[in-house]
Amino acid sequence: MELLRSRKAGYILVALATAGLVTTAGFGLINALTAPSATPPAATSESLPPAPELSVLGNEPDGVSYTDLGERCSAAECYRAVALSSDEFDGEQTIETVYNHLLSQGWGRMLPQGETDPDQVALADSAMTNGSFVVRGNTEPFTEDSTAGLVIVHAQIDVPSTAPTS
Repeated sequence: MELLRSRKAGYILVALATAGLVTTAGFGLINALTAPSATPPAATSESLPPAPELSVLGNEPDGVSYTDLGERCSAAECYRAVALSSDEFDGEQTIETVYNHLLSQGWGRMLPQGETDPDQVALADSAMTNGSFVVRGNTEPFTEDSTAGLVIVHAQIDVPSTAPTS
């Protein structure tokens, strides 16, 4: 006990504790600098598949015209923006016209997440898929002259689709 009360022993204990902390921090820094990165490198537009072509929608339905706004890429995927124009319909009716046209071509309906009853969801609030591509409508115009808009992306996962019940 007497040894712990002496100044010399106190200095030695402080020096050992400090040396231990510095050594531990040094090993931690070396391990952190030499460890492989846990996050994958960010995807670039060159490494992403190109956006689907406008032709995946087929012919334009009566009363609606398509304007291809080109390919756009985010960090995760490339997509095609399409402006929809109609003199006969408002934004929601324009999207429903395009969706009904796609349904007649064999596309399926995707309900919003958490929804299970197609009768409780407006058609324009859904998305459409043919298994390879997903089309999502937006009632907000994409351009000054358009009525609504669509985004076309590659399907990433198998999503069950439901046909509308009428």
